[in-house]
Amino acid sequence: MYRMLALSAMSLVVCVALAGECSAKARMPLMGQGSTGSSGLLARLNRPLVPTLPGLPTASPLGLIAPRLSNAVSIFQLGGLKTQAGRLSALGVLSPRLSPVFALFRTPPKTPKASLMYGLTILSPRAAALVGMLNASRGFAAGLR
Repeated sequence: MYRMLALSAMSLVVCVALAGECSAKARMPLMGQGSTGSSGLLARLNRPLVPTLPGLPTASPLGLIAPRLSNAVSIFQLGGLKTQAGRLSALGVLSPRLSPVFALFRTPPKTPKASLMYGLTILSPRAAALVGMLNASRGFAAGLR
């Protein structure tokens, strides 16, 4: 019990320390609303390894950990509610399984691989983020050969 409490307290201190450092650099860093749009703790975790289709959680560590939070940060990274991708990300905050359905009807995918990715996101947003990260790592490894 005491170990768990000590570990929780230490992790809270680390998060607060990192958030304080980021606050000096940007206006609202935890949601990624800095002057550059990509500063802040959550925005750094939400940096995609490969570009994803609109309405899908990013293929990033934050997309794997928390797809709703990934969509929330993506709203600001994709231009806010003025853009279609931003509105689909806002819908993904409500339900990460619902935004791919709307994206399928709004702009049907051109490739079967994209259709399968939308279907996988409807089944499990975390699995879709993991598959995107694995595809990115495979692409990086092919570039090194």
